[in-house]
Amino acid sequence: MRPPRRLLAARCGKWILMLAALAPLLSSHALFFFRTKGRVADTLNGLGGTRVYSTPAEVNGSPGTLSAYAFTGRDAHEVSAVLTKQLKLPPAPRGSGALLTYKDNDRVQRLIVLPSGQGSGDCIALVFDQSLRDAQRNADAPPAWPDGFPPLPGTPRFTAVCANTRTAFASADAHGAPEDAAQEAAAALQAAGWHETPASTPAFRLFSDRNRLCAVFASRDPKTGQTTLSVVQRNGAGGN
Repeated sequence: MRPPRRLLAARCGKWILMLAALAPLLSSHALFFFRTKGRVADTLNGLGGTRVYSTPAEVNGSPGTLSAYAFTGRDAHEVSAVLTKQLKLPPAPRGSGALLTYKDNDRVQRLIVLPSGQGSGDCIALVFDQSLRDAQRNADAPPAWPDGFPPLPGTPRFTAVCANTRTAFASADAHGAPEDAAQEAAAALQAAGWHETPASTPAFRLFSDRNRLCAVFASRDPKTGQTTLSVVQRNGAGGN
C-alpha cells in the first residue's frame, strides 16, 4: 500500500519541502488550477508517484503551474527512463537528474526528476505546466537568472519563480563535464555565503544558508554532449 501523502512529504524532510516549494515557483501551491488529467499526470500516477504539491508559478516570465510528485523506492534514473519511454521522448542522460519537455495538444509540460540526495533510492518529479501560447510568448527573449541567485556558470534557458513560496528555479547551458559545472556553481554559492550539506554528490549538491535552501544538479545530453546546470532555491518559509 502506498504511504499517505503527509507521510511521504514528512519522509523527504527539508529536501522535499524545498523542492516542493520550488514547484510552486512555476505554478502555485495549494492544489490550485492544476490539470489532473493528461498523459503526463497519468504516467506519473501509474509509476506510483504521489502528488504532494501544486501551485501557480511564473515560467519564463509567463503564467504557469508547478506540481511535485514524490516517489518512494524508485530512483531518479528509473523514473526518467520510464517517462521517456512512455511519453516517447529522447532518452534522458544518466546522472543526477533529468530535464524533459513534453508537448500535448495546446500544452507544454517540463518535467524535472531529482534524486533525494540522501542515498534512499527515492526521488521527486516536478511538472511545470503552461499553455502553448504562454510558453511561446517569451520564446525569443532568453531568460535571466532569477533575482537572488549569485553569478552562476552557464546561459539560462528556462526559469520559474513562485512568489507565494519564495522559490525559484533555473536551468542553463554550461561548459565542461556535469561535475565541473556543479563545482563551479558550488564555488559561486559558497562565495555568496551558502554552506554545503553532507548529502551532496559530485553532480548533485545541496546547500543551506540560515532559512534558505538550494539544490544544484548537472547532467549531459548523450546526443549533443551539452551539459545542463539546474538550480532550485527557496528563500525562507513560504505559504501553502
